[in-house]
Amino acid sequence: MIIKQIKQAANISDELSQLLDQIHREGPKDAIILEKLSYIKEFHPKAFELFEEKIISALGLFYKIQSPNNLYSFLMQGFGQTHEEKYNAVLTPVQASIRRAIDEVQHISISAPTSAGKSFSIRDFIAEDEGDAVVVVPSRALIAEYVNSMKRKFEGNKNVLITSFVDLIYTSRQLRRIFILTPERSKDLYQFKDRMNIRTFFFDEAQISDEGTRGVIFDVTVRRVKRHFPNAKIIFAHPFIENPEAQFSKHGISSENKYAHSYNYGAVGRICVQEKWCGHYYFSPYLDKGYNKKNSIEFGNSFKEFALNGNHSILVYVSKNSIYKGDFREEFQDYISNLKIITDTKALEIIDTIKYIIGADKIGHSSSLVELLKKGIVIHHGSIPLEVRFLIEDFIRNGFSTLCFATSTLAQGVNMPFDIVWLQNNRFFALSEAEKALAFKNLIGRAGRLTSNKIFDYGYVFTANAKLFSKRINTPFYLKEVSVLENPPEGIRENDEKEFIESIQNDTFNDDKNIPQKKVDRLTHPSVILDVEQFLNIFYRYPEDLRKSIGGKDNKEKREQAKHSLKRIFEASLGRELHSGEESVFNQAIDIFFHSAQGRSFSEIVGIRYSFVSARDEKFVTNAKFSQPANKLPDSNLKDRFSIYEKGTPKEKVSYDAIMYDTYDYLDQVISFSLSDTFIAAFEIYNEQQNDLRVLKIVELFKYGTNDLNQILLLRYGFPTESIKEIEDYINEIDETKIIFKDTITNAPKHIKELINWYLP
Repeated sequence: MIIKQIKQAANISDELSQLLDQIHREGPKDAIILEKLSYIKEFHPKAFELFEEKIISALGLFYKIQSPNNLYSFLMQGFGQTHEEKYNAVLTPVQASIRRAIDEVQHISISAPTSAGKSFSIRDFIAEDEGDAVVVVPSRALIAEYVNSMKRKFEGNKNVLITSFVDLIYTSRQLRRIFILTPERSKDLYQFKDRMNIRTFFFDEAQISDEGTRGVIFDVTVRRVKRHFPNAKIIFAHPFIENPEAQFSKHGISSENKYAHSYNYGAVGRICVQEKWCGHYYFSPYLDKGYNKKNSIEFGNSFKEFALNGNHSILVYVSKNSIYKGDFREEFQDYISNLKIITDTKALEIIDTIKYIIGADKIGHSSSLVELLKKGIVIHHGSIPLEVRFLIEDFIRNGFSTLCFATSTLAQGVNMPFDIVWLQNNRFFALSEAEKALAFKNLIGRAGRLTSNKIFDYGYVFTANAKLFSKRINTPFYLKEVSVLENPPEGIRENDEKEFIESIQNDTFNDDKNIPQKKVDRLTHPSVILDVEQFLNIFYRYPEDLRKSIGGKDNKEKREQAKHSLKRIFEASLGRELHSGEESVFNQAIDIFFHSAQGRSFSEIVGIRYSFVSARDEKFVTNAKFSQPANKLPDSNLKDRFSIYEKGTPKEKVSYDAIMYDTYDYLDQVISFSLSDTFIAAFEIYNEQQNDLRVLKIVELFKYGTNDLNQILLLRYGFPTESIKEIEDYINEIDETKIIFKDTITNAPKHIKELINWYLP
C-alpha cells in the first residue's frame, strides 16, 4: 500500500494483520514497514490502537509491555523475560543478539539503525564487566552524552570513575576507570598502559574510519590498541553500514574469535513531509518518485503550524556558518518572539551556570546562546565548551527545551531524539555522495523518540528538497575493505600526515614522545635546541611572574620574539615553513596560550578577544578587526589569511558567542591537539641535553594551561577547566592519592556540589 491507499483504505485492519504477520516472521527488516505502520497510526488511530500492543510485541519492544492484554503479547513476552533473567534487563531481540556476541567473542563489528539500541547493550556490558574500559567516540560533541549516560548508569557507585581525561589519579580508592575519549585524545593512554587493566575498547560511530584525515587518526588508534592491548575486547559499532565485517580486514583481525552482523531492524517509525510551492505534502522516500505531487498527499494545514504548536520537540538542522552569522533563526523568529521566559528554578540554575562559564554574566557580553536558553531554545554544535554541552544536554533531558538548532554534530551519534527533524539545511561536508547519505541517515535518525510507553513511536522529518532526501535515504554505504593507512585518499597530501602514516606502517612511531621518529630527529637539530633555549630565556625572565615576563604593552616585543622562536620550532618539526594562513592561526593560538599561561580564565580570554575584534573600547573604529578563525595545524590547504568577519563588517555585528566558540576551538583543537605534542617533545629533547628545570614548568603549561599544583591536580581529577578556580576555594587537601574538601563545600553553588559529589566520602 502507498500513502494514498493507506489513507483511503476502507478496512485498514486487513493491512495491519498482514503487517503483523510479516513482522512476526521476518522482523521489521525493511524501513518501509515502519513507515507503513506510522501512516496507519497517523490516518487510522482507532483501528491501529486495536493492534498496537501486538505490533509492539512483534517488534520485540518487550520492555514497553509490563502487563500483556492478549495471548500473543503474553507469549511473546516470554522472550523478554528470558533476556531479563540472563541480563537483568528486558532487551529487544537485536539488543540480546548483540549482547550475546559481546559476551562470547573478542572482536565484534555490528551495524544497526539509530533507534535499535546497540549502544545501550554495549554500555550495559561495559557496566557489568570488570576492569577498565575505553569508549572512543568520533567527536567532542559525543563526549558529554556518553559521560552523562555512564554516570547515570553508575549513579551512587563511588568505585567507578567516568572521565574524559586519561590519568591515574585518586589512587587511595580501588577504582575501576571508564574513559570517554576521541581518537585524538586516546594517545594519552599508552603512557599508563602497564598500570591499567583495560579489558574493553568500544569504538562507536566507527564508520569514520573511511573519512580521510579523521579516518587516519581513527585507524591509527585501532592499530595502537591492537599493539599495546592485544588481549582486550574490541567492539566496533556503526549505523546503516552494509558490511561491518570490513573493520576486520582493515585492521588484520584474522582470528576466528570474531563476530560481524548488520542489523536492519528499526524500532521507531518516521513520516516524511515536504514543502512545495503549493503547500505541504506527505511523501514516501521509498516509493519510486514518491516525492512527485501525484504520489504525495496534502498534509492539510501548514506543517509549520503543526510543528510549532508547543506540543513537539524540534531539531532544526542548520549550518555552523549560519550560527556564527546569527541568521539561523530567521525562519522561526515569530515563534521565538511569542515564547515565554522560563521560570523553572532548575532550568534557571543551568542557565546561570552557563552564563558564568562563558563570561556572559559580564556587562557588554551579550550571548544569543544564553538569551535563547531563557526561552527554552538550545544551540548545539561541536565548538561549545564541553562543560557547557554537559549542561545543555541536561537542559534538554529535563524537558526544558522544545526547539534545538544543531549542526551535523548530531549526525555523529549524539543521542538526543526529537519529535521532529526540520532540515533547514541539506549540506554535508563529506567527500562522496555515499558519505553524505550516511551522515544524512544518521541525522534523520533523531526523528522520533523511542519511549517506554506502551505505544508505537514515530516522528516526522520536514524537508524542502524531497528529491535529494529520497536519493540519500536509499543510497547504501559500504566500508572500504582496505584502511586509509594502506591506501590514503588523494586529499591527504600533507607531508606531516604522510609521515604520521608511514611511522605507523613502519613501526617508527615514537611512543615516548608521541610523534613519529623522523620528527624527533628534526627536533634534535642544534638550531631547534637554540630556539628552545631562547624561548625559555624570554618566557622565564621573571620565573615567578609570567605577566612581568610576557604581559602588557611594554612586553609586546618580547612576546613577538618568544612567538617567533616557537614558530621556528614548529616549522622545524614539519620540515617546511608555514603558509600565510597557517601562520595566522599559529600566531593567534600562541597569543591565547600566553593569556592562559598568565592565569587568565577561559571567560577572561574570550572577553579580551571579543573586546579586540569588536573594537568596543575604540570610539573611532567602526569595523570589526581581523581575527583568523581556528583551524587544525598543519594544513597545507590553508595558504591565505582570512578573518571570521569579512572586511568592512560593522563592529556591532561581532557576536560574543562566535568569539567564544572560536576561542574554545583554539584552546582545544589548535593548542591542545595540534601544537602541544610537538612542543612538549621539543622541550623534553632539550631537557635531555641541558637538564633545565624550566622545561617541567613549560610542559605543565602546554598540558594543563597552568603551573598551579592544585589546579593541575584538579584537572587531572577530571574537573572541567571552566570550573577549576571555583572548586579550588573548597579544597582542604589534594594529591595524587586523595582529595579532601572543606566543610564549606555545603555552602557551594549547586553546580559545584554536583561536580564534586562523586569525590566526597
